[in-house]
Amino acid sequence: MLSAVVLLISSILLLNYYLASFKVPIVWLIFVILLGILFIRNVKNIQITWSRLVVSGVISCFWMVSSYNGGPYGGNLFLDIIIVVGTFYSISAFTFLLIQELNTGYRVSKKTTKISWFAIYTVVPLLIWTLCLLAYYPAKMTFDSYFQWAMAHGVRHYNEWHPMLHTLWIEATTKIYNSPSSYIFSQILVSSLIVGYAIYTLVKLGMPRWLGVLISVGYAIYPVAMIYSATMWKDIPFAAFILLFITLLLQILKSDGAWLRNWWHILILIIVSFITINLRNNGIIIVIASLLLLIVFMKNYRIKLSIVFIMVIGLNFVFSLFLSNVLQAQKSPLNQALAIPSQQIAATFKNNGQFTPELKEYFTSILPEENWKKDYNPYSVDPIKHDAAYNSTVIDDDFGLYIKNWFKLLTHNFGIYVNAYLDQVAVIWQFYSPEGYKVYFDTPVAIQDMPYDIRVFARSFGKNLTEAEINKKGYEVYKEEYSRATGKQTVSFTEYEKRIEKSSKSLISISKASKIKEFTDWIYVKTTTDWQNYLLKGAMPLVLILIAFVSTFYQRNKKMLLLFVPAILVVMTIAIAMPATDFRYCYSFVFATPILLFATKLNGIDNKD
Repeated sequence: MLSAVVLLISSILLLNYYLASFKVPIVWLIFVILLGILFIRNVKNIQITWSRLVVSGVISCFWMVSSYNGGPYGGNLFLDIIIVVGTFYSISAFTFLLIQELNTGYRVSKKTTKISWFAIYTVVPLLIWTLCLLAYYPAKMTFDSYFQWAMAHGVRHYNEWHPMLHTLWIEATTKIYNSPSSYIFSQILVSSLIVGYAIYTLVKLGMPRWLGVLISVGYAIYPVAMIYSATMWKDIPFAAFILLFITLLLQILKSDGAWLRNWWHILILIIVSFITINLRNNGIIIVIASLLLLIVFMKNYRIKLSIVFIMVIGLNFVFSLFLSNVLQAQKSPLNQALAIPSQQIAATFKNNGQFTPELKEYFTSILPEENWKKDYNPYSVDPIKHDAAYNSTVIDDDFGLYIKNWFKLLTHNFGIYVNAYLDQVAVIWQFYSPEGYKVYFDTPVAIQDMPYDIRVFARSFGKNLTEAEINKKGYEVYKEEYSRATGKQTVSFTEYEKRIEKSSKSLISISKASKIKEFTDWIYVKTTTDWQNYLLKGAMPLVLILIAFVSTFYQRNKKMLLLFVPAILVVMTIAIAMPATDFRYCYSFVFATPILLFATKLNGIDNKD
């Protein structure tokens, strides 16, 4: 009773700590209810160990730093200390109790799980997300969407700036029905099947069916998933295939490798690995590292896993040859991977950091000093990357020199570099949003409201031009891209105009469910304003993944830690080379968080089966 009273008082103090952040007080109430439930469920079986206390405290410290809003909280130092200590205690207790809960296994049902449950878990998100497609028919499209749509119709030449497998997927769906809606429906269908399969796998391994239904509904009505389901972006299927890859790892680890005895399963693992690699640039690191770790720790199945590894590498090599020699796709621009260095250099200019004459001369040959200062936005690199004066050829000609000079500048401006880095990757780790800070989530613009040249060519040709003039400029760009990549003569302008017509005729937003669109538009606005900290940041999911990882560490089967490798590598790769401060880069690990969290209880210490 004393512990319960202390928890209640400390959670009230927590309200003061987050008063500026809690736009919706119900969030605090939900936290208190969850804390109470965890306390009641685990108070009789609490296992106090120093390591768990320390880990809970460390995670609590990270959470408080992530959500620090500047204070003061009580009006004077004494009250501030009380509030901070109370907040630390309540979050530490929550973390400790959640670790304990995840270490308590499900009460395993003796009933077999029929395939019909898989259909239920799949149909729920499929129906909700299809309604979102009807609301935003034929799709929600961003700049990247237009670029890939143009490539799929031969209006722009193939470019590996965007994953070519995804572009070919879009192109294949246009052969069935020439509308973005055909791709979007395929994306919804694939994502729903993956979510359904992941939940079905958890239920089959011991999770209660009713909990599976709740998770399925949660995925379906998750506001970000609702909006993203209707958006043509490679990050959405990538997140789904990361989840599928994790689910296959779960099958392997929970069966202690027995799942690999079926050669059909091996084929599925090869195909899923190949697709995951080719839906985003960081996919190859995630998949290859995960497979190598499986080979190391799954001793009895090293031959089969080695076959999987070799086949995946081989398929990827053949696909790369196909892109280079058959499609003759252009290589991705190097400067697209240099967002973090660009931000650090710009921050050094902006904050009047220390430059040697040689360093200043070098970096101003890429972009004039006034442009570095003018373009710098702590939370967006786009003004720098898309500045017309940005001379990327300096980097392309000698990338080694660029890295060398970037490092030299680091040695003189370490503090500026660190702050610029933390701002650039804030969407991963920071819960609290500074005043005026907005995470880029998705575009609210209808397709026809986008300028014609961006919509059709994914390129701006300037204002006050007619469509005919823009088409000719687009043709000149295509000729230059095509001849540089292939060395051949391109199609005639007449044939090119036919491609333009085929590409552009379906690019207009015509909602098939206006009432639903009113609701989803409201969801979009609330997500980007009141709910931004909770839904458009990676901080909360990251903390949950850390808690699940720690819980698994305290369980007997340490091999289950390999289940977290893909999600951890997603976080690490985007933290190293995050192209922009968009939430979509976090989506790939956020989307898998519920499955990782509930999978942790499958290996709980309470073996009542």
